[in-house]
Amino acid sequence: MTIPNCSGETSYFSSSDFMSLAFHVMTAIEIPVHAFVFYVIVYKTPARMVNVKWYMFNVHFWSAMLDVSFTFLVTPYFIFPATAGYSLGVFIWIGLDPVYQVTVLVVEIGMTIISILVLFENRYTALASSREVFWKQFRKGSFVILYIVAWTYFIPFIFQVPNPNLAVPIVLNELPTIRCFYTGPIFVFTLDSTVVARVTMLKLIVEFSYLGILVYMTFQSLIKQTKNAALSKNTLALQRKFFISIIIQTVIPFAILILPISYCGYSMSMGYYNQTFNNFAFIVISSHGLISTVAILLIHEPYRTALFGKCLRNRENRISAPNSNTRQQSARGSARRS
Repeated sequence: MTIPNCSGETSYFSSSDFMSLAFHVMTAIEIPVHAFVFYVIVYKTPARMVNVKWYMFNVHFWSAMLDVSFTFLVTPYFIFPATAGYSLGVFIWIGLDPVYQVTVLVVEIGMTIISILVLFENRYTALASSREVFWKQFRKGSFVILYIVAWTYFIPFIFQVPNPNLAVPIVLNELPTIRCFYTGPIFVFTLDSTVVARVTMLKLIVEFSYLGILVYMTFQSLIKQTKNAALSKNTLALQRKFFISIIIQTVIPFAILILPISYCGYSMSMGYYNQTFNNFAFIVISSHGLISTVAILLIHEPYRTALFGKCLRNRENRISAPNSNTRQQSARGSARRS
């Protein structure tokens, strides 16, 4: 085993203690925020959004589950470019095998993506395809396949986990400086991540291509409905507004993930190791659900009103009071002139 040179490798931000603290702080923030959003979706969704209420709930449920798993149940300490790391969370305290903890995260990521797909599919179906027999059959079959893949595609990799007595020394030899700031156990998921990465990438390409197709078809349906005047102007305006809102709600958290995921890809492809960068990358990645939740609160008007209702009403009252006084003064002036 290579003897590490620990000069300049003692940063607290590289340590597992930092990751554990960061994730626990995030848990303390996320749980009340997620609970509040569950409340506003269930009790503050207006009648005009009743058709999407439980689809929004489903998206939020899986985002919240992924958040809690990341920051509290698993609390992963990843060691890229090796496909290795260790759990610092509740699951490891109760003795759950790390391979099953990884599987939990993978399944929850898949279910979060599918919940977003289902939400957009609901919007397209509501707008365009209530009488299209082909689409009804296609969507049922496609989502059955997506659900099965989300729950099962990772199972074959579970049986390919290498013997830790052989794999851990290889990782420590490749990344000797890890022992400068982390001396705990290491779980090696695989010594060759090529197959796992390619299969996962193919799965994501299919899912996001499907999402892109749904967004495009929904947009085209809105244009068609507008030209044909098939729906009232008010209904179309509400449909457009909500469609744009869920696009923004989806794009914002994924846009924030681009940089850390790009770093992880670069790290694995180039063999670059920097544990501080690893830690911050996964802090950002694990914030996806929280960012998505804040987006739900701020983007959708009914939920924004539930959050800022009193402040908005006070502001409206302050604005309307001078306008009301002006109108009254103008009315009195008109009365005197007449």
